[in-house]
Amino acid sequence: MTPEALKNRVVEEFESSGLLKSLDVETSAFDELPRFFQGIHLSMRLVLDDVGAVAMASSIAAEIKRDLERQGIELEYEIRTQWKVVNLDYDKAERCEDTGTIPSEGLPVEVESSSVRRHVAVHVSTGARTYILHYFAHVPPSYRQSAINKLLETCINQKLATCAEEYWDPVLYPSRNIELQDVIRLVENRVDWTEPELISGI
Repeated sequence: MTPEALKNRVVEEFESSGLLKSLDVETSAFDELPRFFQGIHLSMRLVLDDVGAVAMASSIAAEIKRDLERQGIELEYEIRTQWKVVNLDYDKAERCEDTGTIPSEGLPVEVESSSVRRHVAVHVSTGARTYILHYFAHVPPSYRQSAINKLLETCINQKLATCAEEYWDPVLYPSRNIELQDVIRLVENRVDWTEPELISGI
């Protein structure tokens, strides 16, 4: 069994179950891990476009694992679902368009996977909040809040990205922190930003 053969097996199983449209084959990963005692040790990360397909995908992956174990092949797997931010739900009473603001408590965020939406809470640390407000101090007041929101949205989406080393599953963990180092890393890597107020520096 090779990683490519494992990939083909997964595609066949998902297709026969009518779930192939929910599997992001290109983003999913299939690898061979270092061997111990000459045994084959494989790993796979399945990326789904729809959180509604997780239960069936888990069943398929577990069955493949059992089948390979009977052949003396070890398989490690994980299933990740693609989510994205659809709304930062500020309390209007907290907003101040003239200066820009970030809630001191949990920021309510709505995320979406296919047709499923969930409400989660994002906590921005004091250090991160101070850095963001200072970073956008040069932005005209009429654009400042939208610039802050865009940065927060981008930062959250990076944590939700299925390729992220520290992938955030909002179903298992309904809250997440944004730390100072998260914001600094984002600011230093601005290649995906198109808004002038985000691209410019302090």
